[in-house]
Amino acid sequence: MHNPNVNHAYLLKRLLRYIKWTLAFGLPITKSTLQLRTFSDADWAGDPITRKSTSGYCTFLGHNLISWTVKKQKIVSRSSTESEYRALAAATADILWLQRLIADFRITSAEPTNLYCDNTSVIALAHNPVFQAQTKHIEIDHRFLRDNIQNNSI
Repeated sequence: MHNPNVNHAYLLKRLLRYIKWTLAFGLPITKSTLQLRTFSDADWAGDPITRKSTSGYCTFLGHNLISWTVKKQKIVSRSSTESEYRALAAATADILWLQRLIADFRITSAEPTNLYCDNTSVIALAHNPVFQAQTKHIEIDHRFLRDNIQNNSI
């Protein structure tokens, strides 16, 4: 802002062109229920160079998409379960924030938010109260998810 140059003007022009040609794009918002649902996934060691995983999740309020994230994980996961657990923990933190935000609008839900995951070992581990020695490297995420399942948040 204080020292613009030719490159900045070029980038501004490019941004304005993009906005002009994408005005008709958007997310549809339809009348539906006020129930939260979140879908989470991760690709284990998906980056061929660093072998870091990519996490992603999206949250719907009824039929309307209200939150989404795709992000490369900061450290290398030692298993697909660890990678998926990191994605689920991030999705759970987002769900808790959204639940508080929705509560501020005086919208209450008696049911916990459904959190969908496609990894069967993660699902089994999340419902298992006995912590296994083989999964000690994901203990914090495991405890975080178990607590929120027991609290009926998710």
